[in-house]
Amino acid sequence: MKKSRLYVCLLAGSALIYACGGGSQKQSAESTDTAVAEVPAEVVVDSVTLEISANDNMQFSTDQLKVTEGQVVTLNFKHTGKMPKESMGHNWVLLAAGSDPAVFGAAATTAPKTGYIPQDKLEWVIANTPIIGGGEEVSISFQAPKAGYYKFICSFPGHWGVMQGDFVVSPR
Repeated sequence: MKKSRLYVCLLAGSALIYACGGGSQKQSAESTDTAVAEVPAEVVVDSVTLEISANDNMQFSTDQLKVTEGQVVTLNFKHTGKMPKESMGHNWVLLAAGSDPAVFGAAATTAPKTGYIPQDKLEWVIANTPIIGGGEEVSISFQAPKAGYYKFICSFPGHWGVMQGDFVVSPR
């Protein structure tokens, strides 16, 4: 009888250990599945590359650029002329909606140390390139603003009046 009790106790203990061990493996597998299911999908960034140039005749190669709101814009800007930046420098400045190109251009003439970007008008600037001379090129990246119509200009002294265009941002 003592042997019977011993076998029953061993059998009950084994069953208890097996039951506890089996449950934790199943729970662990479920946790792994849950963790895998919660990994976010890869985010796809919508981007566009724009090309624009300027020459020694104070002309942009286009007077209109189009993008979609929220896109990451890479703007490649090239000075196709031969004159140095001190006498015929060009930049590309995207102004915020409602900004007055004439007021910005006038203020820019007093800002040679900051690339003709007036520091008291920084809130008017969405994006800009530095001033470049003949044969130089530069690239910038920025996020397209909300849908609407914006102006871009060259802020080198005296250029903004003839060197400007429309930056059209379409809704998604």
